[in-house]
Amino acid sequence: MFHDRVLVQQQVSIPMTDGVKLSADIYRPKNVDAPLPILLMRLPYGRSIASTVVYKHPSWYADQGYIVVIQEVRGTGKSEGDFYPFRHEYQDGFDTVNWCIDAIPNNNGKLGMYGFSYQGVCQFQCAVKQPKGLITICPAMATVDLFNGFLYWGGALCWQFVLTWALQLAQIRAQNHQLLPQANSLLLYQTQVNDWLNYVPIEQLPILKDEPLADFFWHWLTNSNSRESYWQELNPCSYLDSYDLPALHIGGWADIFIEATVNAYLEVQQYTQQPQHLLIAPYEHFPWSAQVGDRHFGKQAESHIDELQIAWFDFWLKDIDNGIIQQKPVQLFLMGANHFVGMEQFPHQPNFLYLYLHDRHQLKLIPQLEPSLPHTFVYDPKVPTPTTAYSFLCQSALTRRWDILLYESAPLAVELTIMGFPEMVLYGQTNLKEWDWVIRLLDIDPTGGQLLVCMGVLHCQGEQEMVAQYLVRLRPTCHQFAVGHKIGLAIASGAFPMISRAGIDKHSLDMEAGTQQVYHSGEFCSLIKLPLAPARIYL
Repeated sequence: MFHDRVLVQQQVSIPMTDGVKLSADIYRPKNVDAPLPILLMRLPYGRSIASTVVYKHPSWYADQGYIVVIQEVRGTGKSEGDFYPFRHEYQDGFDTVNWCIDAIPNNNGKLGMYGFSYQGVCQFQCAVKQPKGLITICPAMATVDLFNGFLYWGGALCWQFVLTWALQLAQIRAQNHQLLPQANSLLLYQTQVNDWLNYVPIEQLPILKDEPLADFFWHWLTNSNSRESYWQELNPCSYLDSYDLPALHIGGWADIFIEATVNAYLEVQQYTQQPQHLLIAPYEHFPWSAQVGDRHFGKQAESHIDELQIAWFDFWLKDIDNGIIQQKPVQLFLMGANHFVGMEQFPHQPNFLYLYLHDRHQLKLIPQLEPSLPHTFVYDPKVPTPTTAYSFLCQSALTRRWDILLYESAPLAVELTIMGFPEMVLYGQTNLKEWDWVIRLLDIDPTGGQLLVCMGVLHCQGEQEMVAQYLVRLRPTCHQFAVGHKIGLAIASGAFPMISRAGIDKHSLDMEAGTQQVYHSGEFCSLIKLPLAPARIYL
């Protein structure tokens, strides 16, 4: 089954300290006598899959001179115990690393971890436990904060992701417990998810309402504040005072977790002097391809993540001086120019270009001081403002709607490069008690095509009698606007089903429409702040 250079042991039983045994496949190169370092991936989706939707097969990694361990986390696949997302990964990760170092023959005492998404979070959870032998990690598209930028976005529930993922995890849980009727039903519901996304209220959702296998889903919904003890116990960011190892962080500009990925990179730097490198390609969550949405980003965008990780592991686990540590620690793919740029740090405190909203839906460099009426739209949750996927897709069909305000700059006379987090300062008023501000930054080409660059969401609630200021941070980006293109800004109060419909989905069928007013003149000059690229970047 495997090529003649790699040996695989399947369903190896790894004991945890509480007696539960977890199942793993172990790959190693044949005919190698020297002690080898270990690479570990821990995942809930199956040992045989091993995240090959984005990475090369574990046998390829083994052929590079590594012992590779692919482990199913507690309560998934052939592993014993009960699965609950992220709850057991601290101790189980710690126990697994210790077992690998102590029990796998002919290893050199050094271990690295890799994997994306859930597998990336597992790495942070294991790292803060500081097991012996864990030298470095390569978390991709991961987070240290499961609330902000992961399950919630700007305080709004990431509804499409939450429901889709909850059904998948509940089905995995049912399969592990051999509850075949529930497993089959949950698998069917996954094919019907677009229908169930429209169901209100969420708390009466019949497919999960009385399903104990999905208890975590209800915990995600009811703990709707990041300060809840529920999140503090699960979040790696609660324990970062114990984080102290080198890491290669990997993200994608079109990934729904890009904000969480960058925030994790920035946050862990506050706790360690160990090198933290960051690479962000234009990718979606998966696949990792040069074709992203409507754009092909050229040869430099083709994935070289596997080779990069091997170079990283070679340096830290084999003491091979291959020059990787001398490279600029931050490598960002500049969309529009379609190449990577090297930097000393992520531009989290940039200089900003201010563009102000004006009467005729224009964006200008100077504010409109002469008072005028605010721009107004009606948000109706019965017909919620839709959204495309979070990718580089044309938005023109959306911005023609009555419930979106669109603003445009004049055509650019010179190229404009932005890097970092755009920020919207919005002066608004509403008659709703709970609502969202949804901001889209667009690249408008001379034909009128409106490419999504990035988005931001802010969930709001409370009585509002006067004009208020709202600060909306958009997801980070690295984008070059070409000469002749326009900068576009779209303002709405919905992005369904990406986020839930504010005020109605969780608790009731009350679907009152609301009047949203955006002020742009006098003392209330709304504006978008674009983070300018540093004066010196390394091509």
